[in-house]
Parts: sequence; structure tokens; C-alpha cells
Amino acid sequence: MNVAPLAATATARSSSLRWEGSAISWSAVFAGAFAALGLSIVLVVLGSAFGFGAMSPFAGDGLSAATIGTVTIIWLILTQNFASVAGGYIAGRMRVHWSIHTDEVYFRDTVHGFLAWAVATAATFAIAGLVAASSAAAATAVTTAAINSEESAPSTLITDRLYRSPGANPDLLASARLEADRLVVRALADEKSITPADRNWLEADVAEWTGVNAEAAETRVDAAFAEIDVAREEAREAVDTARAASVTLAIATALAMMIGAFVAAAAAVYGGRERNGLEDSLF
Repeated sequence: MNVAPLAATATARSSSLRWEGSAISWSAVFAGAFAALGLSIVLVVLGSAFGFGAMSPFAGDGLSAATIGTVTIIWLILTQNFASVAGGYIAGRMRVHWSIHTDEVYFRDTVHGFLAWAVATAATFAIAGLVAASSAAAATAVTTAAINSEESAPSTLITDRLYRSPGANPDLLASARLEADRLVVRALADEKSITPADRNWLEADVAEWTGVNAEAAETRVDAAFAEIDVAREEAREAVDTARAASVTLAIATALAMMIGAFVAAAAAVYGGRERNGLEDSLF
């Protein structure tokens, strides 16, 4: 029995199946990443257009905040899936042909899809960071103007009602209410920061500058602190709602990204099989 020729043939066959080049085709990875990034931008802009169309500046009109939040999360997941499918498929389909073991081909296709998703995700966050940085100055200016504006200060209306006095000199009242305005702002932040002495002073000051009697001044101060309590509770509810929405959005974003990574890897395997003429084996 002649064993030597058979061994030589097996050695030659194994050497012909050995891949000597790079295990990663970066051109295919970047092609898939750019495709995923471009599709993500288009879908995000489209979703933003739908969102602005559904919102309304008037109370009671348009979709509620909860509905808009739910739709946003669903659209985020769909955007991640669509972009990942496109990027992963292109990365797997455009890679170089490998004459190696089939299992190794499937693994490398999976890696190509995952890398395309990772590059696209990193680019997306980099672009988002640049946009946030460029708009930080404008947002700071708007916020500062809103804080410094008397019309937008939360304590302004309450102090106006305390010192409302028809026919009084507005300049004198403006200078007199400065300390009271600071007291109201402090009360909005912390109800325990206001002592009984502060309330007594405020009642006397309101009575002095507005000309009302002590009983009317006390009524005004009681009403003002009742409004302060309501405003404080509304602010706390708004903060809690915003915090819960931020947590939900962060979890949904992480979940969408994990799904996107899996979808991109699967799409790359499908694209690689199609390139090798093995699409029928999927079924």
C-alpha cells in the first residue's frame, strides 16, 4: 500500500486552504460602517421630523409626552436594526474571498459585521459629541438670559402679588422687594430655610410698602407660601419625571445597541454566504 502519495496530497490540500493574508478586510468594515452611519442619520432626521409634527406648543394638543417617549424608543430600536442590517450585510458581502475552513469563514464574517457596527456606533457618538459641544455656548447663553430675566424667574409672580399696590411708585417698590424676592427664592429651594422671624418680617414689610393692614398682609404672605409649596412640589415632580425618562431612554438605547450588534453580525454572515454562493444553505 502506497501511503506517501496520499500524505503528500493531504499536506498539499491543507496548505492550499491556509489563509496567509490579513484576517480582517478593513475596507469592507469601513464600507459597512459608513453605510450604517448614513442610514442612521437619515432615519434620525426623519424621526425628528415626525416628532416635531406630533408635538404642539399648546396644552392639550398633539401627542402626550409619554406617547412621544414610547414612539421615540421604538423608532430608536428600528433605526438601530435597519442601520445594522445594512452595515453588516455590506461588510460581509464586500469582504475579500477566503479559501479556508467554512466555520472560520463564518466566524470572520461575524467579526466583520460586529466591527462595522462598532465603528458606526463610535462615529455616531463622536458626531453627537461635536454637535453637543458646538451648541453648548448657545445653550448656556439662553439659560443665563432666562435665569437673569425677571419675567422668567419663578419667584417674580409671587413677589408681585405680595407687593401689589395700585398707584404706588414702582421704583420704590422695586428697591423694597429685593430682599423679599431673595427670601421667596430661598423658600422655593428649601421650605425649612424660612424661619418664623422671616415670615413676621415679610408680613410687616408688605404692610408697610403696600399700605394694607396687618391682617391683609398676613393673608398675602400665607397665600404666597401656599403657592411656593405648590411650585416646589411641581418642580420635584418634573425632576423625578425627567430622571425616570432619562433612565428609560438610556436602558432602551443600550438594548437597541446590543440588538444592533447581533443583527449586524448575522447580516454579515448572510452577506458572506451570498458572496460564496451559499445562500441556499440558510434555509
